[in-house]
Amino acid sequence: MLFTALLLVSFGFVQAQSVTVKGTVSADGDSLPGASVVVKGSSNGQSTEMDGSYQLKANVGETLVFSYLGYKTKEVIIKTGKTTINVTLLSDASLLDEIVVVGYGTQKKKEVTGAVVNVGAEEISRSPVADLGAAIQGKVAGVNIQASSGRPGEAANVQIRGLGSVSSGAAGPLYVVDGIPYEGNPNISPDQIESLDILKDGAAASIYGTRASNGVILITTKKGKAGKMKIDLSTYTGIQSITSGTPLMNTAQQLYSLEIATEQLGSQPQTFFINANALDFDTNFVEDVQNDNAVIQNVSLNISGGVENLTLNFNTNYFKQDGVLINSGFNRLANRLTGQFTKGKFKAFATLGYTIENRTQEPYALYEYSIGQSPWSRPLSDIPSIGENSVTLDVENEIFYGYLSRQLENIDERETKSSNIALNLEYEIAKGLKYKLNLGSNEYNYYRKFFRPQYLAYARDGALNATASTEQALLNEDYIFSKRESIENILNYSTNFGKHNLNLLGVISYERFKQRNLGVGVIYSKDASNSLQTLGSGAEGIKPTSNNQTSTLAGKLVRAQYNYDEKYLLSASYRRDASSKFSENNRYGNFFGFSAGWNVSEENWFNVDAISNLKLRGSWAEVGNQGIAPYQFTAIIESGINYPFGPNEELNYGSIQRRYVDPNIKWETTISKNIGVDLSMFRNKLNITADVYQNDKKDMLLQERLPASSGTYHTRASGVYDVKQINAGDMVNKGLELSLSYKDRIGDDLKYSISGTFTKNINEVTDLNGIDRGYANGRPTTSLGENIDYTTFLAKGYEAGSFFLLQNDGVIKTQEQLDAYNLLDVSATGTPQLGDMMYKDTNNDGAVNDNDRVYSGSGQAEFEAGLGLNLDYKGFDFFVQTFYSHGAEVYNGSKLYAYTQGRHTDLYNMWSPQNPTSDVPTFRRSAFHNNVRAASNYFLEDGTYLRIRTLTLGYTIPGIEDTGIDKARVYLTSTNPFTFTNYSGYDPEVGGDGIFTRGVDRGNYPVTRQFMLGVQLSF
Repeated sequence: MLFTALLLVSFGFVQAQSVTVKGTVSADGDSLPGASVVVKGSSNGQSTEMDGSYQLKANVGETLVFSYLGYKTKEVIIKTGKTTINVTLLSDASLLDEIVVVGYGTQKKKEVTGAVVNVGAEEISRSPVADLGAAIQGKVAGVNIQASSGRPGEAANVQIRGLGSVSSGAAGPLYVVDGIPYEGNPNISPDQIESLDILKDGAAASIYGTRASNGVILITTKKGKAGKMKIDLSTYTGIQSITSGTPLMNTAQQLYSLEIATEQLGSQPQTFFINANALDFDTNFVEDVQNDNAVIQNVSLNISGGVENLTLNFNTNYFKQDGVLINSGFNRLANRLTGQFTKGKFKAFATLGYTIENRTQEPYALYEYSIGQSPWSRPLSDIPSIGENSVTLDVENEIFYGYLSRQLENIDERETKSSNIALNLEYEIAKGLKYKLNLGSNEYNYYRKFFRPQYLAYARDGALNATASTEQALLNEDYIFSKRESIENILNYSTNFGKHNLNLLGVISYERFKQRNLGVGVIYSKDASNSLQTLGSGAEGIKPTSNNQTSTLAGKLVRAQYNYDEKYLLSASYRRDASSKFSENNRYGNFFGFSAGWNVSEENWFNVDAISNLKLRGSWAEVGNQGIAPYQFTAIIESGINYPFGPNEELNYGSIQRRYVDPNIKWETTISKNIGVDLSMFRNKLNITADVYQNDKKDMLLQERLPASSGTYHTRASGVYDVKQINAGDMVNKGLELSLSYKDRIGDDLKYSISGTFTKNINEVTDLNGIDRGYANGRPTTSLGENIDYTTFLAKGYEAGSFFLLQNDGVIKTQEQLDAYNLLDVSATGTPQLGDMMYKDTNNDGAVNDNDRVYSGSGQAEFEAGLGLNLDYKGFDFFVQTFYSHGAEVYNGSKLYAYTQGRHTDLYNMWSPQNPTSDVPTFRRSAFHNNVRAASNYFLEDGTYLRIRTLTLGYTIPGIEDTGIDKARVYLTSTNPFTFTNYSGYDPEVGGDGIFTRGVDRGNYPVTRQFMLGVQLSF
């Protein structure tokens, strides 16, 4: 890094020579008053006079930027002896000649026939976040971004045009960074990204064949530019706050509620018998495990420069986020070096990225175990210590309390080191014929240290409570070593004859992904110190686990792009892929893509002054999905399954097949259809893009849940051995996308732009191989285990991951209601009594059971919209980005859990003989009672929300050029400052796994409100 920085600095050692530059700015043959002339990277500039003239002081080697709304920006480098610079700006219609990355090449914007969206670095940087997905939420129509949780460093779920797959590991798009495909989200710092090109429709994405059914995101990292060295330094620091939570009873309310509940059970509470000092405490355990106003920091340094044929760019970024839950946090150091070299017909580009991430994970089910504690218990910070590693738990439930208190002593640290190298070599063999070689290597190494120290919990009488204790410390270390290597040979030929323009592309690619997992652990002796946290200090070993896997992918691609006079546009591609994830009979897949466009505004007969550009587009394509683990098509023999054998029944090592497989599994295929229109008006001040699409998914890759009779069921291993990967059923996504932007100015000083997006996607499962409803999932709690009901399903005719729930029919308040309810067969829900919940017999069969579940909505929104406003007035800038999600349902699992523990404030007013009109069911002191069934729609809420996503006010300090600083900007920004919703839980943005737990709030790590103060400097 130091060598690179010194090399870049050497480019800047040019004697700064101050000169006065003057000239005129014109357009369409006339002078252009009010045009902006600014020294790039500084606030040194002015507007042209009425005759289009300007005059300002600058240095030789600096770049002047000429701009005017409705015209294309132009940059000119000031050279020695050239002090008069006259510039003619071209109409903004020439913006259609801007280059868009479309995969394995580029096209002019006006030539693009697919649904491709470009997002620049300026737009990405408006939201100061660590995750790329969060930076573009609500800014791109058809791209749905949901926070999977608010945990520091957690990547958001990104779904393009609806649910791409019903396999949670294959729901995201394919990421390609500088031409090299990645295995999953590359987690690149947004500060290192120059632009994003999002391929939304199948025709644009089909060139990536087997992995393109969920769309493709092409990431171009920042590159050096010839000219004077430029240094950009930016930093911000802020705090985070939790804005909501689950309302819980205090000590007085809880004692009253407990009195009422036990009285109806014919007993009396034992609280004061066990703890005579119960009234001494009123503890809020949820607040005890929170770290409100946690700090968030970011520092980014970018150094760029070069000469005509050699440019370099170096970026380093450090991001640190303390968690708002104790024992959690994240930091990342990301470095990237890129270089470009050109000599004659030869071009070379290389990029090297190296990132180190450190995470500290909060304890398992932290919120749930905090919610469940009795408020009259001693605070966690006040637990009496009686010696090394020993405490006294003078509480009512030592086991439950001890589980939380000892969890907080755990150390759960994760470190990830990732590196990626991309090398692109290009040579022009003949005019228009170029050969390009892409080489890429991505490595990902993960390490986890999970240490559970010795924790001895004693009761009041001095007896050790073994269940509430960790008698012997344990240490687990887990390692993942993975590497993806790729090579692509690309031949490209471009030519034109007359008004005919033709581009031919041929690609042969090969990729190999290797991963090795290793898990080791030890148990320490009872007299070992908790400071000994090494494997070698253990007294006995824990059986190690390991597995190795390799998968390969080979592809061949041909593509032809043709246009006549840039009016009539055609593109066709064919890709054939072979994946080792499928058997030889199903290994190969063929993927075709076709698209066409018509630039109507280029026709001679088209003469509408208000319309700058009008283009119609259409496409049809096949794309695939191979997002399953390797070896799912073949039986695997697993070792370590020991068995007593022989006359003495000695324990011997054994190996068996523990899973069923389907040898005939194959690609999941999507047929994509798209019709779009691009419209620009009033010299491109107003831009509108609209798309209508339909994606039909065939042969979906599903995990079929096997019955217990298959012999694959293992306790505490649900979904591991008792599932089988199959192709089962079809699904469709169809929708409408609209994006609009308008930019203008008022007078010379106020410039503004407004942008908006609207997305409506309808998702429907159309076939499940004869099953109407199945593939249950979505348990709404974490710690209550497998006895909790499922809430979400795949069902024919409904959205994937829809809620199917029993419909509550109110509380039984009178004996007449109880007698009427007992006329039904309610044996499946227990013996009802006054104060219990009633459920509807929706199928009218005279019984209430799981067959009475009915569709109750889903976590997928009916539509989403984003709106952004940007204002620039003299040195001030203001930006606001809003996001609206309508129609999603959210299952309030935190509320359910608080009900199961008798802690929710609602239960203070629950039904009782003293409160006979209450609509709140009585707490029966059971987490599995019919009143608190997860299958009930009682806990389902409307998840519609309007969120102010980003709010920023900045000021660029003028007149500082003499200090050596080209630009200095200070700003105050807030992320998620306001959320308007009727949802009563932590946050309505519940992404979960994107499918079955989308909309299932399991006490997820809360999404926070953030306030930050930042500074940006350019030299």
